[in-house]
Amino acid sequence: MPHQNFESGNIKPRYSKGKISVWGTNSVYPRPPWIAAWWSAAFPGFGHMFLGKYLHGLILIIWELVINNLSHLNMAIALSFHGRFEEAQAILNQDWVLLYLAVYVYSIWDSYRCAVEIKKCHILSEIEDAPVTPSDVSFFDVVILEKKKPLLGLFWSFFTPGLGQLYGGSTVVGTFILAWWIFVCYKAVAIRAWLYSFLGDFDKALEIVEWQWFLFLPSMLAFAIYQAYVSVTESNILFDIEQIRFLRVRDENLTQQINMEDDSTKIIATFDHSLFVEMVIHDIEKLGVPAQNIVALPVENLDSQTHINDTIHRVDGGSVLDGAMMSATIFSVLGTIYGFIWHWGPIIWGLLGLVGGFLLGLIIEVVINKKKLNIVAKRKSEVIIEVTCSAALQDQLIKVLKMRKAMGYVIMPKRA
Repeated sequence: MPHQNFESGNIKPRYSKGKISVWGTNSVYPRPPWIAAWWSAAFPGFGHMFLGKYLHGLILIIWELVINNLSHLNMAIALSFHGRFEEAQAILNQDWVLLYLAVYVYSIWDSYRCAVEIKKCHILSEIEDAPVTPSDVSFFDVVILEKKKPLLGLFWSFFTPGLGQLYGGSTVVGTFILAWWIFVCYKAVAIRAWLYSFLGDFDKALEIVEWQWFLFLPSMLAFAIYQAYVSVTESNILFDIEQIRFLRVRDENLTQQINMEDDSTKIIATFDHSLFVEMVIHDIEKLGVPAQNIVALPVENLDSQTHINDTIHRVDGGSVLDGAMMSATIFSVLGTIYGFIWHWGPIIWGLLGLVGGFLLGLIIEVVINKKKLNIVAKRKSEVIIEVTCSAALQDQLIKVLKMRKAMGYVIMPKRA
């Protein structure tokens, strides 16, 4: 029996929920404006990157690298924290600093404003029920909207910023982050400093490191980790939204009455949102089960607790990881600054600040929110499939359900 396809991307929406292409995946997802503003304060351009405004973010990041370096602002900040105020004032290029201030304030203000407008656009896209095309095939790449693991994105970006973004499907963003990381590490002599630090030769590491460029790295590393985690999670949510719409449209198009036979059986199975859901529907139809006998609908779960591994809640885009990564960035920068005068050097103290700040921020977030802390979310059913078919097909149907990774199934007992 041929599989009936429901096109989910054949309408041009006024307010789009998301877009996938060879350049990557992006979505209109509600993000807290104050988080966007904070990332812009930490590093101009990061707030816009966080919002998915990558071109805007790219321009501001390049501006930050150029103007900050010409004004020697990082060096002046580090010397000020060391109490060497006269040296800080002497090294600071006031002409470039005055040029710096206006754009810095604009970056913070505009990222906040854009976050507010994107929230409005998200609400309108939900009202319009805008469709999303789940795949894009071009000469350069095959891009598929698929479920991925946010922790893997975090893991790869921790070791090399940009790899987590590439894993998440954001080709342009990953390439840019990887390129800026390599360039700044080279200018800061960070790789050799890292090597000497872990060999215990802290004096040598401190001697070769370039302060002005090195102080860019803590914020870059923290943001790359956070952005990789968040972007993978948002891509997963976009997948769920698209599949929920597909299942709902499918159900609305199947208005025929279910065919019940004397020897019929009914099987109910549960699935996670994944491509297996659509594949199993097609497989069951190939067994000869009429399309109207296959009811597949998403489940609304009621668990609203905070979980560390749930980066973003669907309600407001907030997360316990927001405060944790903000704290990690602050303490990583402070650890790096004071690492220039402390024994273990900027590499070790920067990493300790990153980890310690993350744990401290996570604890504060949980205490403030006053919610029960779970390490991981409990596994939840996301899609229920009910199949009514001939009893002769029961074994074949169960085999298909197992092959397509059903979470569980039940054969409904017959009632007299």
